[in-house]
Amino acid sequence: MLRSIPRFVWPVVVVLALLKLVLQLSLNPGLEWNYDERRNGRIADNYLAGRGYVSLDPERHVLRPDSFHASFPVFVYIGWQKAGLPKHYFTLLVFVLSVAAYLLGALYVQRTLHYFGVAPPVAWAGALLWALSPSVVYYIGAYMWYENLALPLLILVVYKLLRQLSGRPLSWPDTLLLAASVTLSCLLRGYLLAVFGAVFAVWLVLQVRQTAVNRNGAWRTALLTGVLLGMAHVPVLQKNHQLFGAWTLSNQAGFELLQGHNSVTQGRFMFDWDERSGPFDQFVRAHIPGLDSLNQYQESKARATLAGRWVAAHPAQESRLWLRKTALFFAPENFIADAPRTPYNMVTGAVHLAFLLAVLLTLGQYRGLRVVRPDLLLLTPLVAVWLLSLVFFVGFRWRYFAEPALLLYPLIIWQRLRQASSYNRSR
Repeated sequence: MLRSIPRFVWPVVVVLALLKLVLQLSLNPGLEWNYDERRNGRIADNYLAGRGYVSLDPERHVLRPDSFHASFPVFVYIGWQKAGLPKHYFTLLVFVLSVAAYLLGALYVQRTLHYFGVAPPVAWAGALLWALSPSVVYYIGAYMWYENLALPLLILVVYKLLRQLSGRPLSWPDTLLLAASVTLSCLLRGYLLAVFGAVFAVWLVLQVRQTAVNRNGAWRTALLTGVLLGMAHVPVLQKNHQLFGAWTLSNQAGFELLQGHNSVTQGRFMFDWDERSGPFDQFVRAHIPGLDSLNQYQESKARATLAGRWVAAHPAQESRLWLRKTALFFAPENFIADAPRTPYNMVTGAVHLAFLLAVLLTLGQYRGLRVVRPDLLLLTPLVAVWLLSLVFFVGFRWRYFAEPALLLYPLIIWQRLRQASSYNRSR
């Protein structure tokens, strides 16, 4: 695999790796964890102190059973501390792994473009564009977010599935690699169950035209991935059943569902969602009596029920929210950890405009353009994340998983237009 990389690429690889590492260390010299992982870290601390899987509720000032964020990192932190390793070493490990994943992602962006027939110079340029895109190089990529490990794995998985669609059977090593990549990604970010679920569903539907051998290999891969995913989540299910009496992966969904469907939402993540004096918290308390007496699971269920009632009672407002969320999804904003929004970014805006133009040209069949079967698989993560945004709210941290398609598809359409022009001139 590495032998196929041109020599001129290697100096760029070194520069990109150093750039990413320098940014990570300069922006976080204390090797601190992000706020989600600090919460998970406190749960691990409490568990090791004999208090169980609990965290301090800042409003109620009591320790409560907590399964809000993903549980797998908590298990990792418990093991890390049992081994006697300092927390800041773990941050450094994540930084090193994210640099390796960053380079892997760039490589498979190039390979994906090459698969779609994009000329090698443009394919390598596309890989560089992805590596230097605002969210990848800075807004998310320069910080300790597990998205930096999961996104390159998604790019790799989609590429491997695309190659299988072109008639290349999946070997056992590739099958194991796919299953492990999907499982690790979903353990780190639970919402990726929906994204990878959509990817595999579309991939299996596209097997209709495959040979029997390839179809059997595809179902074998899907089955192994499902089994590994199920086995990996058993400890999470058992832990949450022990805490709340419910077989659930997380309590977060109900909270986020209500964030996306209420009378005060703007369609984006609310940084003040838990502030007692805020309009959203007042809305919640007006509709859920005895909120403070509920445990986290009960509160999640109550919030989800309230969201469903609100949608049923406000269909016109819900329709307008979908339009607003869609506009926000394609807005030239990027994720920022400590502020409601960022200024519009010209590069992000240019990428989104190019994508929308590429879609319009394809749907209009300009110069013979049309959607081909591999396009459906390439665009599935984007569609899945957009649907997640409609169901919940627009979060620029999970839009991260739509961004490879936003960047790659215009380059693919541009290449097809060039080929069509060359064909017409040669006639």
